[in-house]
Amino acid sequence: MRRLVLIFLICLGGFWGLWGSPNYAGAEEPDYSPLCRELERSGLELLNSGLAYGVPYVEIKVPLGASVTSICKRVPSLRADFKRCRDKISFFNALHPLYIKNNAGAANSLEADILKIPLDRSIVPEIFPGVDESLAPYDKFILVDIGKGFLALYTQGELQRVFPVSGGRPEKATPLMDFKITKKEEEHWSNIYDTWMPWALLIKRPYYIHGGALPGRSDSAGCIRLFPHDAEELYHLVEVGTPGRIIETAPLAQTYPAFFCR
Repeated sequence: MRRLVLIFLICLGGFWGLWGSPNYAGAEEPDYSPLCRELERSGLELLNSGLAYGVPYVEIKVPLGASVTSICKRVPSLRADFKRCRDKISFFNALHPLYIKNNAGAANSLEADILKIPLDRSIVPEIFPGVDESLAPYDKFILVDIGKGFLALYTQGELQRVFPVSGGRPEKATPLMDFKITKKEEEHWSNIYDTWMPWALLIKRPYYIHGGALPGRSDSAGCIRLFPHDAEELYHLVEVGTPGRIIETAPLAQTYPAFFCR
């Protein structure tokens, strides 16, 4: 009997060694049950939990008529920390906080069915490495990862800013490429799609980095969209001739076989 128990413990240790998070290896997982129970009491359905970019999260099903703003407002502890809650959840999901989930598929709507709620809002997501020695020769370098859904601006190999983005939808996929900014326009109007593209950076015709909608999934016709205020900030941080690269890697997310919420 003792031998069976020992075998079971060894197997269990191997299981968690394979699936457990390195951030919590050798330590008991934090218990986020109070927040999870609060989410449930607020009428939200919990689907899963895990880690993304070093941040523990719980997935919820997005109710029709809900937005990041309304979800933060309906959960007491999130409402008490409303602005930070709204900003953190929006950034984490690359989603505008006012977009509402509906069945219409209208412009500026929340298209994602699932929302990740960060369980520890004090942790800064580690989406890109803080230092990339391969980019050290460049005064500035734009790295766009359409798989992760984020853009990084590096200065001599050091990470300066990270912005959520929306790349091309499957039938209009954003090409993976190296580029240089060849033109800047505060007000650009697309003559292909008859669409306003503020704070536009031409990277290779017909592709721009510009301000626009982020509905929670890849949604553009091939361009890289940022929130307009992020696009404006990036516009003023870079110059014509700034190099960059578009890549596609898998999100750094790990789904747990058990909830953080016990």
